[in-house]
Amino acid sequence: DFLQKKLAETKSKWKSDAIGGIIIDPNTGSIYAMAAQPDFNPNDLSDIKDAKVFSNPLVENNYEMGSIIKPLTMAAGLDSGAVKPESTYNDKGYIELNTKRINNWDGKAHGVIPMQEILSQSLNVGSAYIVSKMGNDVFKKYFESFGIGELTGIDQPNEQKGLVNNLKSGRDVEYATAAFGQGIAMTPIATVRALSVLANGGKLIQPHIAKRIEYNVGTSKEVDGGTPLQVIKAETADEVTRMLVVVVDKVLKHGEIKMDHFSIAAKTGTAQIADHVNGGYYKDRYLHSFFGYFPAYKPQFLVFLYHYYPKDAQYASETLTDPFVDITKFLINFYQIPPDR
Repeated sequence: DFLQKKLAETKSKWKSDAIGGIIIDPNTGSIYAMAAQPDFNPNDLSDIKDAKVFSNPLVENNYEMGSIIKPLTMAAGLDSGAVKPESTYNDKGYIELNTKRINNWDGKAHGVIPMQEILSQSLNVGSAYIVSKMGNDVFKKYFESFGIGELTGIDQPNEQKGLVNNLKSGRDVEYATAAFGQGIAMTPIATVRALSVLANGGKLIQPHIAKRIEYNVGTSKEVDGGTPLQVIKAETADEVTRMLVVVVDKVLKHGEIKMDHFSIAAKTGTAQIADHVNGGYYKDRYLHSFFGYFPAYKPQFLVFLYHYYPKDAQYASETLTDPFVDITKFLINFYQIPPDR
């Protein structure tokens, strides 16, 4: 299995505590592949030292996902009319809300810039600005419509709901941090469902693995994921897709991963890991995440990758860009996807 192999290579290279990935059809919710490590051999359980390995982190574990959530914030801002693609704001490098200071990842002010730069430069202050323009209640309504905090209904046991109490706090700072993927936590499968909204023209799908259930009594039932629910306008999803294509073509690895004949929409995420012993966040531990879909305007695949506490690397662009590109090229070749540009 190509995904398993690529995850094992990446985990070994960066010595991360755990890693996982999901490849899904964002239009139907049909899952091509999902895998996580550490894993186990079901035929030989003699070496198992920690029973946690038996759980499925892709549906059972919640993580703060970081900046891959910013495109969802952008979609909410555009769809609500709070901002337009050509809207600008003055990025001073930080904002203060409820006596808390929020900084950009680079600690820098970027001046008067358009919405594209919020995604291209992954600006926390810009994401918070979008929330301030639409208002906390509208932002919360959109994020709830993306299924954040709800079960996806995937055909897997023990699925857990996301941790989204910060969207009920009433404090501006909590909504601002949620806008860039901190303070709210989601399972990988719920994350994939939410991000698929951007890829499929604005619809909320139901992820599923099985195509058909065959019962002992001789009957069977087709599994099709039901009818997707339209949660944002198709034009909004297309606009965010266009912005994410710019991220790949011009920003990720300085444009080195751009494919001449295939459009790819993608975004990286780097989230601080919460310190549950001392409170706050670790200064040196991160969750890296990455998602992308292609061909961008009529995607057949959405690929999501994450790993927990990789060593000797701060940003997901360093650790997950190459694995994503390798998986993308494999899928294009294996399924003989025709070029779209």
